[in-house]
Amino acid sequence: MVMVVGGVVLVAGEGGADGSMAHPDVTFIADLDVLKDDSTIKVRVINLWNLFSFNNNAELFSIELILIDEQIQANVLKKYIYRFKNILKDGFAFYIKYPSFASQKMGAFRLTQQEHKLSFLHDTVVTECHDFSGTTFGFEFVDYQSIISLVHPQNTTIDVIGLIIAFGEMVQDNADMKKHRLNLQIQDANGLQLSVNLWGDFAYKMQGFLDNNPHNIHIIVIIQFAKLSIWRDYPTVNTYFTVSKLFINTDIDEINDFKKSLDGDDRPDSSMNTITLMKSNKVSEHDDFMVKFQLKTIADVSEPKNTFIIVGTIKGILQNEPWHYLACTNCNYRAFRPPGADDQPDGNGLIGATNGYECHNKDCKKTETSVIPRFMILIRVQDNTGTVTLTMFERDGKYLLKKSANELFKKAVQLGFGTAFYPGEINALKGLKLAFKISIKNFNISKKNNQYSICRVSDDEKLIEELENKFTASQVGNSQSFDIGESDFETQNNKTLKDQISGTGDNITPSTVDKNSATSPMKSFNTQTVLKRNLEEVFDLELNEKLSSSKTPKISPDGRINEIVNVKLEKNG
Repeated sequence: MVMVVGGVVLVAGEGGADGSMAHPDVTFIADLDVLKDDSTIKVRVINLWNLFSFNNNAELFSIELILIDEQIQANVLKKYIYRFKNILKDGFAFYIKYPSFASQKMGAFRLTQQEHKLSFLHDTVVTECHDFSGTTFGFEFVDYQSIISLVHPQNTTIDVIGLIIAFGEMVQDNADMKKHRLNLQIQDANGLQLSVNLWGDFAYKMQGFLDNNPHNIHIIVIIQFAKLSIWRDYPTVNTYFTVSKLFINTDIDEINDFKKSLDGDDRPDSSMNTITLMKSNKVSEHDDFMVKFQLKTIADVSEPKNTFIIVGTIKGILQNEPWHYLACTNCNYRAFRPPGADDQPDGNGLIGATNGYECHNKDCKKTETSVIPRFMILIRVQDNTGTVTLTMFERDGKYLLKKSANELFKKAVQLGFGTAFYPGEINALKGLKLAFKISIKNFNISKKNNQYSICRVSDDEKLIEELENKFTASQVGNSQSFDIGESDFETQNNKTLKDQISGTGDNITPSTVDKNSATSPMKSFNTQTVLKRNLEEVFDLELNEKLSSSKTPKISPDGRINEIVNVKLEKNG
């Protein structure tokens, strides 16, 4: 498959003639030589769009195309547009004689995986081809698992196909319609799910189809030339400006074959499908902390089955509790170790990949699975009214530490330490002042447990200041209100995340498990009053991220360790 950017992207097919003009010297894309200028390729245009001047939306800057045989990027610049604009057409095949090689911009997002692109110059000759026998659309579908496991690169476009199982409300929070978006949840034939954002015209095209068709039929979509984005360990597939293509129940082989794969499960209702309308759950950080939930002091957090916002400083970490759990790679629910399972990670960082672990989540599609470590860090958070124990999970832990639990786990294994050793990198959390969204569950009430789960954190200094001001304003005259001038919020403990990360070097000694106390800053706290949670009950709370219409399976990325650290053991006094 060949792509042309900045002008045209083409797809090359088999050699041959077009019936009127013989081309015995056709070169495949893979065989193009940067040292030669006299090559001829035989390709099909699978995508064509116009790129307009940044300073003048009415001025055509280039014709952009994607060609197939093997994807490569190419362009027709403004100077030569007049020669090709009436010849090149989307879906048609051509012979391209004398294309020129051009370099790709280093580090830029690429529409193909090629290191070079093609340019159409003054001597380039384009002739229509009538016997192209290659693929029509040039789809290169990406496996869901590689996206969910965060191993697929983000620097090139991707193609995905799936069954729509849920869709959200159109988000119109900007006057520019190009920035309106519609979220979909799509599912592959194996039951894995992805979150998709359709932007602008693509969103309204999809909305129009949903409005005019029943929701109890299979709706299959293909998003071609999409962009993968990852935020806090959540992968999302997005349409990419006008480059992307959207196919909705189109009568093409790829969609028909996908439908047949769904119909082949012998269920009486296999041809029917129920699509869920998702209420918008992608609340902005500002609204989530400032609008939706009530701001409380730690002393006031007691009401059952509710969600609150608190502001506090992380004063210590409970190192006598596990810092991670082993999660099913498909649903993130706790997986159980069967007899004989191997607790060492394989080459991809997965544990039990051979023997298999057991996932007991009834909504998961897998009963036997591999597992991956995910954060479960118990922290002590303090404001000027009290101290509370909170549990931080993978999304927020990875965001703040800039490392996943899997990375720290593999480092410990590679250095020969047991996974019970507490990674020194986690100490970077101490001293951070954050806003926390915390949830009180039935578990906390029934077990009389005051150890709460963190739903979301924010380290935005302006937002934290707004929260402090909001609390002060609402509590004027109340002796229990925040005294901003004297509280811990303005003390030397208010370290920035940057300071904390830079202070955690590669030579930090992993701390051993201390069964009697927390980390040194917490020795003044009575940690014996902190109730321990049964590990399985923990997962029944925040770790039970079940596969649903509104959530996408997500796991930590796995990658090789790129650095070796020098570690020396410290004896406990």
